[in-house]
Amino acid sequence: MAAAAAATVLGQGQAAAAVPGADDGRWFYEATGLAELHQRTTGAGVTIAVLDEAVNLEVADLAGADVQPHEPSYCAAEEGGEAYPATSVEAVAKHTTSIATMIVGTDAGAGGAAGIPGVAPGATVRTYAVRYGDLPCETPAGQENEQDDAIRDAIADGADIIAVPGAGRFTMDGVAEALRAGVIVVAAGGNDGALTGMPAIANGVVTVGTVTSDVTLAEGSPVGPSLAAVAPGAKIRAMRDDWSTYGTTTGSSNATAYTAGALALLWSIYPDATDGQIIQALIHTTDAEVKETPARDMEWGYGTVSPRGLLSVDPTTYPDENPLLRDDGTLPLIADVVGGDEPTATPAGEPAGEAADGDAAADTATPMPGSGIPAGALVAGAVGILLVAGTATAVVLGRRRGARPPGA
Repeated sequence: MAAAAAATVLGQGQAAAAVPGADDGRWFYEATGLAELHQRTTGAGVTIAVLDEAVNLEVADLAGADVQPHEPSYCAAEEGGEAYPATSVEAVAKHTTSIATMIVGTDAGAGGAAGIPGVAPGATVRTYAVRYGDLPCETPAGQENEQDDAIRDAIADGADIIAVPGAGRFTMDGVAEALRAGVIVVAAGGNDGALTGMPAIANGVVTVGTVTSDVTLAEGSPVGPSLAAVAPGAKIRAMRDDWSTYGTTTGSSNATAYTAGALALLWSIYPDATDGQIIQALIHTTDAEVKETPARDMEWGYGTVSPRGLLSVDPTTYPDENPLLRDDGTLPLIADVVGGDEPTATPAGEPAGEAADGDAAADTATPMPGSGIPAGALVAGAVGILLVAGTATAVVLGRRRGARPPGA
């Protein structure tokens, strides 16, 4: 799988040591040919909801980008208290600001330095703060104990893709609600070698791991049978929390941003495609190669996300099915997503095995707090989802953008 992945990361066959942008963290953009692809699509018309922390709208690389925070946040200092604001110029905004710039950054640069170019600079990003750095994140007044309110608000706000570059107190019902609405959920799988956290462990979610510029898996990239793919996420350019200088970060959170942006590029061109067809296109075009029968393994999923590969196919030619939905008791159940009478189809190349539980996804340079899920509940959920052997099935699911049920 690693050799094939080289075709994606090193698009022109460069040696790893000569990867453009590897030194300053811009390789995710320069080495994968995104500037050329942006002549065809920038993701315009697609809305990506980022469920993470507060965001700083004042940074140079978001000037002119369409970033819309949902006010207020979903966190308060105490149960039933006043919610924190969804924007901040403090360090609590560093992680989400990095994710937003990786998706829709304008490459303006601070202080004359090279900036951060976005994977899908024409897309709309809406942010929903479901964590707040090291501060307590209790349920604010008027909100539910779990954070499914953020998922519901994202759906109501027109999200096509929900990206969760970490973890939160989401329930399986909340994930099912998003999938029923035809929203693609992309989630960070973790940085400790195990695929854990919500919604990463949920059925039907595009859960991603982390690949480096030299086409290896980053240390701690998650392993498990429900891993969908890996994407550029190691040593990615990001602003430091002084908001005037740059460094790099590593983690599956970055891979989540890259994957969400890549999917937006394709969906922008084919707005009539369903969520299931877009995911089909994703797994059929990893490693910059169109595959008739995609194969999946525990470490690489279906392979490395490839914007160039994605844009080489018409997603509407694929089955209107989410190939990541498993008919093996994994939660949420198929019946919870599409009803019990829907037909199913079986994709090839499904792995068998198990993965150990571990911490929730985090950016390795800036560790994120835990998911807020009690340890016993997380382990129990992981066991129910990760201890899978045999065949998984894909289920008819897709709804075209703009065809969601009223009020969804």
